[in-house]
Amino acid sequence: MARKEFPGDPRRSDAVVAYTTPENNSDGGIYYLVAFASSMGTLFLKSKPMGWLALISSLLSTFTDRQSASGASGSSRVSTITLAFTALMMAYMSELLVLFQRARGEAAAGA
Repeated sequence: MARKEFPGDPRRSDAVVAYTTPENNSDGGIYYLVAFASSMGTLFLKSKPMGWLALISSLLSTFTDRQSASGASGSSRVSTITLAFTALMMAYMSELLVLFQRARGEAAAGA
């Protein structure tokens, strides 16, 4: 088996290769964190602005995500959007129920 050559040799002072910092690849990971945290906050606090923040940041995380970071299935993308959308619907659920009850009451009173 052939020996693999590495760039530079630390035993020889003339062959040492200086360290270079890797490039920063912004892959939208902060949007995942914001989407998840604001989705959980929306579920617990029923905060509508936080729910909209969750939905927008989950869409941003999906749009800025690299294909290699999410895998082939893309299930993390779908689950992030689904969690944000569900949290937003739960925040508006009390208002929707009141509207449905009013509509039911008016229909029963009119009949």
